[in-house]
Amino acid sequence: MIRLDADAMCAALASLDRLGLNTGFARAVLDGKVDGTLVGDRASAPRVLHALHPYGMSLVWGEAVDEAFDAVVAHLRAGAYRGRAEWLQVDPRWDTLPWDRALGAVPAEGADESAPCTRYARVNFRFDAACFLARTPAAVAAGWQLRRAVASDFALAGSVVPAHFWRDADQFLAAGGGWCAERDGSVGAIAFTSFRSGDELELGIETFAAARRQGLGRAVAARMVGELVQSGITPVWSCRRENVASHELAQQLGFVPTLILPYYRLAA
Repeated sequence: MIRLDADAMCAALASLDRLGLNTGFARAVLDGKVDGTLVGDRASAPRVLHALHPYGMSLVWGEAVDEAFDAVVAHLRAGAYRGRAEWLQVDPRWDTLPWDRALGAVPAEGADESAPCTRYARVNFRFDAACFLARTPAAVAAGWQLRRAVASDFALAGSVVPAHFWRDADQFLAAGGGWCAERDGSVGAIAFTSFRSGDELELGIETFAAARRQGLGRAVAARMVGELVQSGITPVWSCRRENVASHELAQQLGFVPTLILPYYRLAA
């Protein structure tokens, strides 16, 4: 797999729209919003593409993934480009190819992070605004206050935080920022823009360990979703099916599961 020329980059961006799944992370790479990686089977007019977001999410897609299957698998298994665990999705047109066997995938149940490849499932949701508006507003736990994200929130440390999705605080805030639950100067949870394309905005959610089981994740997410609805922006949600908390929270906020795809964790 090799780097693409400028014309191929433009064609690759257009081809994302035809996939019918949430591709915000791949679009961020192609748009140059983050310093990701994009390669193909050839520099010009590629038939197969592979985009890797710096957070670790990746996508293989194209018109001839079946014809180049062995080469794609060799590229993924070698992983010379991979500095951290990679979370791989495949173009739905080709998810019946023997990925499990070729990648040596083991089921998520009972697997550990030392496994070279583990198979999970990724859920895409459709937002139902009427369902969201009919729900009882999420209450904020006693002692906590909701506020808009500010520049200093970019530096929050965690597994799903703005610094993993944007270059700097200015870019993060310009893309939509987010909402925080704060008490005594400490942030307990944040809902924020992880990807933004036109009038669609995908949410990232993090509740920090010391503040869990207080409903803070739901409170900040509901506040942000409500603001997006008022602004005419469509909220987008994706998560691993195995992430029960995220999967359930999405549905509590009016998101409806629409598509479930194989999701492979390739070890660093």
